[in-house]
Parts: sequence; structure tokens; C-alpha cells
Amino acid sequence: MIATNRTMPLSFLRSSYAWLMVLCGMFFYCYNYFLRVSPSVMQSELTQAFHMTATQFGTLAGFYYWAYTPMQIPAGMLYDKFGVRFVLCVACLIAVTGLGIFVSADSFRYAGIGRFMIGLGCAFAYIGTLKLASIWLPANRFATVAGIATAIGMTSGALAQNYLTKVVEAIGYKEALGSAIIVGIFLSMMMLLIVRNRPKTVAGGPKDEMKSPINLKQLMGALYIIFTNRQMWLIGIIGCLVYLPSSVFLDLWGIPYLKTVYHLTPEQAVSISSYTFWGWIIAGPILGALSDRIKRRVMPLTITGFFAAALLCVVFYVPGINLSALNTLFFMIGFCCGAHSLCFALGKENNPIQISGTAVAVTNMLIMAGGAIFQPVVGKLLDMHTKSPLDVNGVPMYTSSDYTFALSIIPIGVAIGIFLALFLKETYCESQADEASERLFKPEAAALAPEMK
Repeated sequence: MIATNRTMPLSFLRSSYAWLMVLCGMFFYCYNYFLRVSPSVMQSELTQAFHMTATQFGTLAGFYYWAYTPMQIPAGMLYDKFGVRFVLCVACLIAVTGLGIFVSADSFRYAGIGRFMIGLGCAFAYIGTLKLASIWLPANRFATVAGIATAIGMTSGALAQNYLTKVVEAIGYKEALGSAIIVGIFLSMMMLLIVRNRPKTVAGGPKDEMKSPINLKQLMGALYIIFTNRQMWLIGIIGCLVYLPSSVFLDLWGIPYLKTVYHLTPEQAVSISSYTFWGWIIAGPILGALSDRIKRRVMPLTITGFFAAALLCVVFYVPGINLSALNTLFFMIGFCCGAHSLCFALGKENNPIQISGTAVAVTNMLIMAGGAIFQPVVGKLLDMHTKSPLDVNGVPMYTSSDYTFALSIIPIGVAIGIFLALFLKETYCESQADEASERLFKPEAAALAPEMK
């Protein structure tokens, strides 16, 4: 009994320290969300500062995704090779450096370089959090951490829009973002001081995460299996389209749309946008648990996607909606779109369990590609449709019809995604990988890529 009493405080301290390290990763993910959504409340300020058209504004914001999206796959390998502590700290410093360049930029080119570096650094945030959880916490805490990280990330996005709306109006966007540079530097130092790569010893033997990481040949073999799987392409495209309300509307064009079409103040527009975040946050764990319980992935994804497309059509095409109804509509849109997380489960279950991590990374890459592609596309559609005169700064003035035309890509995209979901094969919450693919990842398989020809 005495020995037990002595070991309990030590065990509690170790567990608390493990959660503290995971919390560092979560803070970085919150910082990532803050930087991702920041342009949405600064459209007029950034447009005037760099004399941009809507196409250029969408492209500027999209630079974040152009770096963020392709880095999802190599990020995991870099964590395996160099350790979480070093990579996470450097990634945060890269994001901070990018923010510094963006804040001090006096031209579109340098602002674009800054946004690209922000995306490059932030690409490591979510994966780093999950990597820390897989190393330091019990296996039955991994899904919990994934859910908490997603929830607080989106919460920080909603709070960031509220904060920036007020601060930008008071002191300007450069001063508002300047304080975030200090926060980022503090975060980097905190990760360097607190985070450790892995435990020195693990009771009961070595942990799975501490085995030799996947090498380049194995990665090529895994990618071959994933990218030649037709279901993976369907899953990625559907996830990308269902995620458009977030990657295009919430992250960038939502606030300008609400201010122009519904004649709202910036505070009112941000408040309505926040309802979408809250709906998304609540729906994620509820729909995930429901999917696990009924052992279906495709059915809840299809049903909620159908309602999301219908609600988006109401928002974009039904005139005269009052403020209270808008709050309800956007909350329900967020709730229905929260089922997009089922795409990650589908991606994992359509591939051999040995490459589930790579499969999830590829799924995330395809989903996040929506921001890189469609943020500039919306800007281009705005410029194509507008016939309004330039304002005193030589910047186009966009009307309600311009925004409705350009953002119609969102309900249309979600509707196409749900149509494609009809061609998805149900996994019933079990791996659907064929035996040939599974055999490739047995220990005795010496060379993966040649065997797949």
C-alpha cells in the first residue's frame, strides 16, 4: 500500500506532463486557425493597402493553402525523423516569420510570400498534436485528443474573428496582427522548453510509435496503394466539396458576403459566422458517435450533406431573411457539414491498417485543397460578374448579386459532393482493404513498390 501511495503522485505527474505537452500542440493549432481566418475580417483593409481585385485577394489568402495542403504527407515523416520537439518549434517559428513578412509587406508579392510561409508552418500544427498524443498518451485517448483539438481549433477561429473585427477597426490590421507575432514567439519557446520527443522508458515494452519510422520506399508503396484506390479519390473530392462552407465561406468570403448582401455591421456578420463554427463543433463528436453506433459512414454523410446543400440554397437564394433566422440557418449548416469528418474514417477504412496514418494525411490533403483552389476562383467569379465602378482608391465595388453569383459555387459544390457520395462503398466501420494490399505490409515484404506493378 505504501508503494502504491508513492507511485500514484508520480504517475499523476507524468500523466499531467504528457497532457501539458499535448496542450502545447493544441495551442499551436489554435494559433493556426487564428492566422487562417484573419483575412476574412480584413478584406477592405487589405484590398486598399495592396490595391487588389477580388481575384488577387482570393489568391493572397489562398497562398496559405498552397503551402499547407501539400505538406500534410511529408510532415509526418519529418516528425518521425527529427522528433516532435524540434520540428514543432521550427514550424511555429516559420509561421511567425511569415506573419512578420505579411505585416511589414508593402506589396502584393511580399504579402503572398508571408501567407505562404504561414501556411507552411501551420501545416505541422494538427499532425504534431496527434503525434504527441500517440507518443505520450494511452491509445484510448487518441480519438479524444483529435476531437478536442478540432473543437478548440474551430472555437479559436470563431473567437479570432470577433477579436480581430474590433481590434482592426480600432487600430488597423498591422497593429492587430503585430501582437500575434509576440504570441507566436512565446509559443515557440514554450514548445522548446516543455515538449519532449518521447518517454525514456515505456512500461511493458516499447510503444508502437517508437518503432522504426516508415522509410521512403515504404511511403512510395503506401502512396501507390492509396492513389490507385478509386474510393480514395471519391472520398477526397467529396470531403473537399462538403468542406467548402468552411474553407471558402468561413475562412475568407463569409464576412464580406454577409456585410454586402444582408447589410450587416462587421460585428453582426462575425456573430452569424460564429454560429456556423458552433454548429460544426457540436456536430463533429455527435455525428461521429452516431456513425460508430449504427456502423455506417456513407448514410449519415449523405443525409446531412443533402440538408446542408438545401440550407445553403435558402441562404443564397431566398431574399429578406431576418437576423434571427440567419443565426439558426448558419448554425444548422455548420451542424450538417460537421459530418465531413467521417471522410477521415472512410479514408482509413478503405486502406490497409498499416498505412492508416498516411491514408488520413492524404485525405486531409485532398480536403484542404478546396481552399487553395476555390478561394481564388470565387474572387475570379466576382471580378467576372461585377459591372460596378471603381471606388476612390481604384478598387472594384462588388454588389449583392456579384457575391451571390460567385459564392453559388458553395451550394453547387456541396450538392455535387452528395451526388458523388452515392457511388461510395459502405465500410461498415471495418477495413475494406483487399488481401493483396494487406500482404504488402507484412514484415517479410522486402520491396513494396516493385510488387505493386
